[in-house]
Amino acid sequence: MNRSILLKSAWCALLVPLLSCNLLKVTDDEGSTTGRGAKRFDPYQGLNSGAIRLSLQYINGCAFLPNGQMVAKNGVPLMHNDVPVNYPDMCITPLGQNPLTLSPPTGTLQILSDTQYFLNQFSVSETVVNQHNNPNDQTAALAWIKNQSVFAGLDWTNVNQGPDEWSFYSLAGAVEDCWTREVQFGNANWQKVKDDTITVEVLDETGTSRASQTYLRSELLASSPYAGHSRFSWRSENLKPPRFPGDKDPGTVTGFTGGLDQSAITRTVARVDWVGSTNPFKVLRVPRLSGPGALKATWSQLPDKPFFFPVTYVIPDDRPSTCTDDAGNPVQCSPGLDSRLVFSPPKEGSFYKPGEDVSVYVDLRDSAGAHLHSRDLLPSAREIIGGQANGIQTFVPNVITTVMENDSIPNVAIAGPIQDFQVLGNPSDKPQFIARPFPFPVLDDATLTGLTPGLIDYKWPTRQTFTLPPDAKPGTYVALVKFNRAAMGERVAKMNPFFFQVGQDESTTYPGNVGNCQICHRGVLSLDNLRHGLSVDHIESCKVCHHYDTDTVGRTQEMVHRIHMNSPSYPANRADCTVCHLTRKSTERPSLSLCGSCHISQHGDEFFQIAFNQRGTPSRFGNCAQTCHGGDQLPASHILPAK
Repeated sequence: MNRSILLKSAWCALLVPLLSCNLLKVTDDEGSTTGRGAKRFDPYQGLNSGAIRLSLQYINGCAFLPNGQMVAKNGVPLMHNDVPVNYPDMCITPLGQNPLTLSPPTGTLQILSDTQYFLNQFSVSETVVNQHNNPNDQTAALAWIKNQSVFAGLDWTNVNQGPDEWSFYSLAGAVEDCWTREVQFGNANWQKVKDDTITVEVLDETGTSRASQTYLRSELLASSPYAGHSRFSWRSENLKPPRFPGDKDPGTVTGFTGGLDQSAITRTVARVDWVGSTNPFKVLRVPRLSGPGALKATWSQLPDKPFFFPVTYVIPDDRPSTCTDDAGNPVQCSPGLDSRLVFSPPKEGSFYKPGEDVSVYVDLRDSAGAHLHSRDLLPSAREIIGGQANGIQTFVPNVITTVMENDSIPNVAIAGPIQDFQVLGNPSDKPQFIARPFPFPVLDDATLTGLTPGLIDYKWPTRQTFTLPPDAKPGTYVALVKFNRAAMGERVAKMNPFFFQVGQDESTTYPGNVGNCQICHRGVLSLDNLRHGLSVDHIESCKVCHHYDTDTVGRTQEMVHRIHMNSPSYPANRADCTVCHLTRKSTERPSLSLCGSCHISQHGDEFFQIAFNQRGTPSRFGNCAQTCHGGDQLPASHILPAK
């Protein structure tokens, strides 16, 4: 597997959103619309849809954009309680070699005026590196979070140390296999508050508030660290595996010559990240303004520390015509994202044959159907990080490491036949189905690592060809295309499935081993509008990308358990496996890794060494059902599907 694919695998995190059953009275079937809620209110369908999802992100004192640009001040006077507030002249530099180096920001956050928005993401982060270096005592890290970070004004009473966990990181040819240890902090009084609010105000060029809307924090669905959102933690990275139980300082790996830097690093992270509106009908209408202004966000638990986001208001009719229509004519871009693939027809008949070449065309459009890129080429990474790509996003390593924001990576994966989609208990096993990322890097993940000089200016062709294996099994195959876009204040990811036949005309279906997500994920909680934007109809396709041994990409079965078992919103009995498992067979491959996603201390230290073996036999992915937990010996406290 080439480095680009491994980078894509290592960094991409198909993080499943939190499950909740706050079922509002929005009767819209999953998959019947690409938007949120009822069809008459669809944020993906252009400026006349009702509202646009607003994403507000802030780190180390500055607003920032998902492409890594920090937002520059614009001269608008900022006030709070009649006291001037200074927006920084210098911000961190996620696009630089050292992301925490300060430099003048250059980014611009554009907001459409005379337009309705609803708050879909509120994210505030502060990170320090190599300030708290004692692996045996995180007291100093917690003290910094409580007393010096931007969150110092919160009620930290009853905060305690939570999980102390290790995760594996592998990237062949670029890094030496290593581990990250993360200690989380939680249970503070402020985290238990249920009725706090976020008020967003629209400020004009004089700093005068022209409109406002108040949102309940509880109206934003996802916040779990296990889904890549809020976290208060201390991390030690690039570590060797622990040598014995309780070993908290096993030493740092040396790394490879010419590879990524793997110096010893500790990172203290304080981050709130609340994503996914469950009330998109509560809108903020931006008046008809033009030019500089600001958005002011005030969290009720930090009333004296408002967060300011310098913006430039753009009248909709004044948007530049940087997109194109089907005829190639310049047109104005709209919000939203529609990721498409177009296939060449089979050479003979109505299905492709094993060994046949298949040509595909990547076609990214906005919600109004306008093309976001040229017909033949995708934008270069330099154009993306410079804000010259109509909002198309790519992998920015320092954004991921600094902000812990993973969902920014484009990908296309081909897999099938879908009737053979079975979870890989051990990532080293050969899957029963073909699962491969696209045979070219859509936007090479190595582009911004500096490992490949000149790649930053390369534009990948939109048309590519892949060859089906000569032994490809007959059935229905799927091509999953996922891209990300950030434009006009909206941040969105959208994955779409495209199906094609191999070896036969008759369609086949997913195995139906797991499902029922729509019990909770429907209407405004639809998976169409969370993370990758893929309908619950295709939940069994998650394993196409998430079956690697590196923990940074995750494995479907572990992520789903970890997220839902740790979610206060999950309404079902956590021991009732029948909620999601539709067949007994799908529950019968326990392992240290899988069971550990819920039961962190299972077996104590009895299998300590195995727990840190990723490959070979025995490993943490070994099938415990073959020894102790098979047949009638499956855990009696779990409610399993009937045989």
